[in-house]
Amino acid sequence: SLTGGRLFCLKETELFEQEHVALLEEEDEEVLVKEERSSERKSTRRHLQEFACTHFVEVLIGTGGVISFAVFQYGGLVWVNSFLKKHGAPVNYLMMAGTCSRLLQMILAFPVGWLADLYGTAFVTLAGALVQTAAGLPLFLALEAEPTSVANLFVTYTFGYSFVAVLQFTIYLYCAELFPTAVRTLGVGVSYNIGFGLFGGFAPLLAEASLEWSPYGPGLLLSLAGFVTVVTIVGSVHLLEHGKVEKLAHIRPRPYLATWADGDVVG
Repeated sequence: SLTGGRLFCLKETELFEQEHVALLEEEDEEVLVKEERSSERKSTRRHLQEFACTHFVEVLIGTGGVISFAVFQYGGLVWVNSFLKKHGAPVNYLMMAGTCSRLLQMILAFPVGWLADLYGTAFVTLAGALVQTAAGLPLFLALEAEPTSVANLFVTYTFGYSFVAVLQFTIYLYCAELFPTAVRTLGVGVSYNIGFGLFGGFAPLLAEASLEWSPYGPGLLLSLAGFVTVVTIVGSVHLLEHGKVEKLAHIRPRPYLATWADGDVVG
């Protein structure tokens, strides 16, 4: 070894000494990397704690704002398709109705975007949630009453459900506007994924289970989800006016909710 060689005044080869120095440098680098990773973990943990403390209310508002569309997407458009197939709807016409529904939503997305520019993101999101609250139960009852009717399929599923869905396409911008640039990705990721992953993900299960206690269950679930978003948006305005939230729109505060913006009524 190097120690033994020095003890008996034996000179080590140049190659051995170079390898030994390189080994020591590698060990030093590993120590530095571990220290940097440890500090990064502490920094990330601290960042998350600060985010949770300063933007907790905004996360709740963002989550509540997407619940309506999340439940309708999975508990309405997806689960209802399976429900109709199970109750005798013609498979070919059901597939055609679903395709036409998607095409209609893509077409209607343009005027809905124009309405959002004109009256604000929150206004259109609120309008979509109100429509779902009012129409969620009646639309489902219409489909349940005549699941084999092709005319009912296209009128209710293609046109009715598409109209409810497209009015809520603004939820993505609605969530993004809630958070400042520094934490926007984290804020949207947390609030959007809780809304869609938790509430939207379990919507088909809840819709199926609700049939056990009432034939109106899935329709009531859709209406209830819409009502939650309505309460969330109206409640967020109340919180802002009373200083509980600093800002609801960091991107485009005017217009945000028709003629209302930043807690003031503008003409």
